Amino acid sequence: MVDGVGPGIPAGGEGTNGADGADGTDAAAQRGQEQRDQVQHRQDQGEQEQRQVWQPADSAAAEGGQDSAAGQSAPSPAEPAPADPSAETAVIRQVPVPPPAGREPAPADPSAQTAAIRHVPVLPPSVYAAESGPGQAFGSGATPYSADPAPDDGAEDADTAASGSLLSRLPRRGIIAAGSVLALAAIGGVAAAVTGGSGGGNKNNGSGTGAGSVNGGAGAGGSSPSPSPTYPAPAFTTVPADGTSNVDPSKAVTVSVANGTITSVQLSGGQETSGTLSDDKSSWTSNGVLNLNTSYQMQIQATDKGGKSVTKTVSFTTLKPSATIGVLEMWPGSDVSVGVGQPIRVQFTNYVPSSYRADVEKACVVTTNPPVAGAWHWVDSDMMDWRPQDYWQTGTQVSVALNLTGVRAGTHQYFVKNHSLNFTIRDTDLRLIVDTKAFKATAYQNGQVIRTFPIDTGSNDPRFITWSGTLAVLGKGNPVEMKGDYGNGDKYDEFVNWATQITYSGTYVHAAPWDGQIGYVNSSHGCIHARTSDATWFYNLAHVGDVVQVTGTSKTVAVTNGFGDWTIGWSSWLSGSAYGATLGGKPVSG
Repeated sequence: MVDGVGPGIPAGGEGTNGADGADGTDAAAQRGQEQRDQVQHRQDQGEQEQRQVWQPADSAAAEGGQDSAAGQSAPSPAEPAPADPSAETAVIRQVPVPPPAGREPAPADPSAQTAAIRHVPVLPPSVYAAESGPGQAFGSGATPYSADPAPDDGAEDADTAASGSLLSRLPRRGIIAAGSVLALAAIGGVAAAVTGGSGGGNKNNGSGTGAGSVNGGAGAGGSSPSPSPTYPAPAFTTVPADGTSNVDPSKAVTVSVANGTITSVQLSGGQETSGTLSDDKSSWTSNGVLNLNTSYQMQIQATDKGGKSVTKTVSFTTLKPSATIGVLEMWPGSDVSVGVGQPIRVQFTNYVPSSYRADVEKACVVTTNPPVAGAWHWVDSDMMDWRPQDYWQTGTQVSVALNLTGVRAGTHQYFVKNHSLNFTIRDTDLRLIVDTKAFKATAYQNGQVIRTFPIDTGSNDPRFITWSGTLAVLGKGNPVEMKGDYGNGDKYDEFVNWATQITYSGTYVHAAPWDGQIGYVNSSHGCIHARTSDATWFYNLAHVGDVVQVTGTSKTVAVTNGFGDWTIGWSSWLSGSAYGATLGGKPVSG
């Protein structure tokens, strides 16, 4: 409770409007009487600090708060008297604030027991009546000025009556004075219950810069903690979508997420499928292809921007193809040792249209130790070969994985089975260089000449010219039956010994003891004739994949007539690839 704040309210002030209560009602008169009774009651309570009252300038009031002399004339109602300089301040008491439950009360600060406020002059009653506005004078029967609007039903708000009923009954200047006193009292340590910060508001939701509302007003001294931030949940997009059937197994499965990052993707069905996550972890793409006619389930985990984990499960089924394709044959075969000129060859059971060849090449992965780059080349519509740019390094280990199951190789054609093979490049690099014009052959082993011997190759008849080109040994036989019927009595059917094959069309390096022109004339039907001792020596030394290079003729061997792969230059070889050069199955610059 604050003592000595504001002027007293005259018990019977006259208003300048509404005299005789012509416009008033009994209820208004009753309220006016109640107001006067309350003021009188407060005065009767014995306020301990006397409020400053205006006195005329010629007043003979004694110092120390004595009453003015009797018979003193009152100031004119029309002129408010100036404040008494001797009463510039009034004293208010500190009202202690009870400590919170469970805590000892803090000792009062002796230096803050009182607070001084500046004197607020009290105007004559007639001025208050005039300030109140038409129909607002006390005692006139009209409703006085109120800081808080009265309830519609006329009932007094209990909280308002407890916290500020007196202020609600004061004229505007009285309210301003009372508000000033309350502000100074709060600064001096006086505790007062306020309904909000400066700027307005009621006790339930006041806002401003003061000490916040009793019931949660937002102020600098009483703000509530901010709620935890919320983030949108990750949104998933998958291809295929959940529940899709007849999915093309050759197409990659993709996952993308908005409002989050992918932490894991597991795709299982006929086999576990790996994938690649983007650098920003917003998308994932499967590697390889899926099985045909198989049910798959994919489980995706992602986190939102706040770190909360979300899981999504997607199910789909791949199609059953109406046509299939397979592998007819592979060279050089598995678990064999071959020469440095041996390419890898795969022949399919049906042709593969050019628009599907890149996918087929991609699925056929060649890995080597030591690592070496190479490329597939379509030597025919149903056949492709893989080789390095140069001859193999001796001792290289080669693995071929044909991951073809589910790969699409036509409009309705799919591979249905995987294949693989492993082989080794032998430790000896053997090459035979045949110079048809010089009628001789030179053997090199690991770069060193180890033997030179005379030969006789095909005649100048276009039918019998020996194929030029770089070839690989296909196999050996001892003996080998050879037949030919070229007309005009040129016919034979003989068994020859120490025969080493280099083309499918029937070119061999073999012994020809009947040929007396070896080393002088080219007179054969296309084979390379050698003396028995030289043919035997080469036969015993050669392996499948060893290089035989023939030079000096007008005919170039076809790639598919044996293994004529090395006859093609590297740039031309790459032009026959739909996917390009690879290293360990991964694309590389050619």
